Amino acid sequence: MTSIRTLLVGSILAAGFLLMGAAAAFADCQADIDKVENAVVHSEREGIDITVAEKMRELLEEANKERRAGNEAKCQELINQAKYIGDVE
Repeated sequence: MTSIRTLLVGSILAAGFLLMGAAAAFADCQADIDKVENAVVHSEREGIDITVAEKMRELLEEANKERRAGNEAKCQELINQAKYIGDVE
């Protein structure tokens, strides 16, 4: 009986860690989306070339679609590309 209880507690803890990880990924992607949006809106002030800003905007749109679809890994991949080309920290 004790081993079943231990297994159950372990399973619950593992599920909790997975959920926390997914929530953290969602928060990270959203925070990065906000940074890229700000850079695109203020691209002239930030010294971002208009063609680079347009590509960032396209990546931003795709990242938002992926986030809404629940694909956080793809969202983060796309937003990281936008951050890289726009030199966004």
